Amino acid sequence: MANPFASPANVTVRNTFVVNPTYPAPRAETWSFSVQQEWRRGLVVETGYLGTRGSGLLVQRMPNRAAPGQAATAEARRPIANALGFTWDSTEGSSIFHAAQVRVTRRMSKGVAVNALYTWSKSLDNASTIGGTGALVIQDDNNLAAERGRSNFDRRHTLSFNGMLFSPFGERGYFLRQRNAVSRLLSGWNLQAGVTANSGPVFTARVLGTAADAAGTGATGSTRADATGVTVNGGNYFNPAAFAVPAAGTFGSAGRNTIDGPGQFILNASIGRSFPLNGDPRRSLEVRLSADNALNHANITGIGTVVNSANFGLATNAGEMRSMQLQLRLRF
Repeated sequence: MANPFASPANVTVRNTFVVNPTYPAPRAETWSFSVQQEWRRGLVVETGYLGTRGSGLLVQRMPNRAAPGQAATAEARRPIANALGFTWDSTEGSSIFHAAQVRVTRRMSKGVAVNALYTWSKSLDNASTIGGTGALVIQDDNNLAAERGRSNFDRRHTLSFNGMLFSPFGERGYFLRQRNAVSRLLSGWNLQAGVTANSGPVFTARVLGTAADAAGTGATGSTRADATGVTVNGGNYFNPAAFAVPAAGTFGSAGRNTIDGPGQFILNASIGRSFPLNGDPRRSLEVRLSADNALNHANITGIGTVVNSANFGLATNAGEMRSMQLQLRLRF
């Protein structure tokens, strides 16, 4: 019995990758404005807007896919009968990004320095990475508009904070300026902290395995799930009932990156001091204790979004947990 998925005997063009011969250079346009105000000595507040538009971005299509139908006869239904299902690399993608930003900066004063930046943004595209929507070819070559959605790197809210605090105790501080054992013990310390908090990553519901070619086009690897109409919000990370395997002979109707992953929060901190040896400032022992993810907060970075897999709707990856490091440095 002949293999129904084998290439027809009349196939003479066996290239699997083709580049558009009229390959224009991608373009990016950026515009911005900001307003800065110094409220008091050393404290600066800046608000601004940033926009970016990309055109001619790289996407990967598969124009020789068969039209939706029976998978067993897909090869015989290819538009170019004497060629395989090749990937077409072209510059037909576009993107748009808008962001509002607020930055607060406090220059070093009285032992305190702060730099905080909050960004509220949204990014839409059909080509988030080189090669298209996350290294995947377009699902339906006749419907490029269906690929437009939130960018793979879209984060609605992002906050970054960095601060430094020097001990207010001791001769150069504001408290316990007299020389005694307590002031010597508390003086000279410095604390540094950095906080990163942002909305979670976005994910796309997909179909893999034996159901990956539900449309019967003879190609797999980019099939999205079907949207059932039920709200995506709910469950541990999202509502699994919002997605299903597409019906035979159809493409998945779910959009790109419609699943919001859990938010992420990381606090990195360190505290240290330099101890002079024998009263000689050229000789000292430096001590510093550092902690990454000091609160040991679990940041989920991956969730199962393949509707026909055992881990659908479950966490699959997490960021680094707390790690600590003690450093001793002798200067002489």
